[in-house]
Order: sequence, then structure tokens, then C-alpha cells
Amino acid sequence: MAIAVFSDIHGNLEALEAILADIKKRRIKEIFFLGDAITFGPDSSACLKLLQKYNARCVIGNHEQRIIRYDKSISEMSNAGIKHMEYIYNGLDNDDLRFIKSMPLSIDFDYKNYKLFFAHYAFDEKGVVLEDYDNFREDLLDRYFEKSDSDVVFYGHLHERKLFIRQIGRSYFNLGSSGCVPSDKTFYTYFDIGEMMNENNFDIYRIDVKWNRKKFVQKMQDAPIPEKAKFAKRYFNIELLDEHVEDEAE
Repeated sequence: MAIAVFSDIHGNLEALEAILADIKKRRIKEIFFLGDAITFGPDSSACLKLLQKYNARCVIGNHEQRIIRYDKSISEMSNAGIKHMEYIYNGLDNDDLRFIKSMPLSIDFDYKNYKLFFAHYAFDEKGVVLEDYDNFREDLLDRYFEKSDSDVVFYGHLHERKLFIRQIGRSYFNLGSSGCVPSDKTFYTYFDIGEMMNENNFDIYRIDVKWNRKKFVQKMQDAPIPEKAKFAKRYFNIELLDEHVEDEAE
């Protein structure tokens, strides 16, 4: 038995479909999703529903939290950013909102004598997922996750994949974004424990999967998503038509 883990789909249903189909083909039963299924892309609701269909174990991301609670990150948004979140919220149904509210901040999972910890990112004492991006500073990770007694921490939030594998002590796997990808290849992480019971005997691989980028681009073009031109360029490397029209309307 192996584990499949990925994060930050951000409304990209086509990438999610390709990932889950590949996981099913490989007969991987344990699926963990590290949050931020929603916003930016055109299919937030459909992504939430598909994750449930595949029985993925999902933790809540900062974008899901913005939907169900008003916090500092919302108050500091621009008017255009708030319009985007309102658009996403209005595209969700009651089942989506119940699912989001059921998502835990983290999941502990015992696997082959190792303790695994899954979260979108570190969170404060009030249960608010942190917004900062200091997790590229390896020296801060032990402090951020000091309350966990895990051997391995899986997290997302940052959209760049980076692994900190330690021979002694806790290892950290930042898995990047599987939805915000600039080409027709997305990815997920295959994780297993080797048979030798030595220190940190991990098998961890990035599995690349081709997805229907053309269909996604057309959806982005057609959907009335506030700030879509900016998000399409920044997060998906897509130049939408008539981008200047949207910019002038902001």
C-alpha cells in the first residue's frame, strides 16, 4: 500500500480529474488532499464534489477558511479580491459548504510505524491557517509544527514543491500546487516506506500526469470570474483575450 498526496488545485477540475484517474489506475487507496480546492479557476464546486467522490482525506486550506469565516486576510483584500471571493461563495451549494466546514485543520496518520501529519500549512492557536510564506526557511519549520510529534509533515500553501528530508528528526514535504501549473502536465506525490527500518527510509516520487489544459483555458475564457485575467496569468500562465477590458473595469 502506498499513499497519494497533493495540494492546491484551485478550481482546476481538469487537473484534478487527471490526477485522480491516475491514482485509481495505480490502485492507490489512501488519498490525502492538503487544501485550497477552490478559487482562481472556474470549477471550485466541482472540485470539492470530485474529492468527496474519491474519498480523499481533505484538510482545510486558507482559501476554504475565507469562505466560512471572516478574518484579517479578508479585511485586507482589495475590492476586486472581495468580489472574487463572493463569486466563489455564490458558486458553492449547501453540500459544498458542509463539506468545507467538516474539513479538519490537520490529519494524523500512522503508517508502517511512522507518524505522518497532513496540513495545508501551520496554523495559530485560534485555528487560523497562517498566510505567510516563511516555510522556505527550514529553520522555522520545527517551530511552526512543534506541537506535532510526527516523523513526517506534508503541507501545501506555497505553490513551489520543496522537500526537506532529514536523516535525524522530522522531515518536511512541501508539495506545491497541482492545480496552478503552467503547462499541460500536473503532478501528485507518491509516498511509501521502504522495507528497511532505518532512519527515514522514504520512497517519495513526483508523478507527472497530462491533463486537458485546452479545455481549462476555454473555461477560464468563458467564465465571469472577477480578476480572472490576473489570476489566469499569475497562477496558470494563461493570457486571456481582451484582458485590458477587465483591467479597465477593476
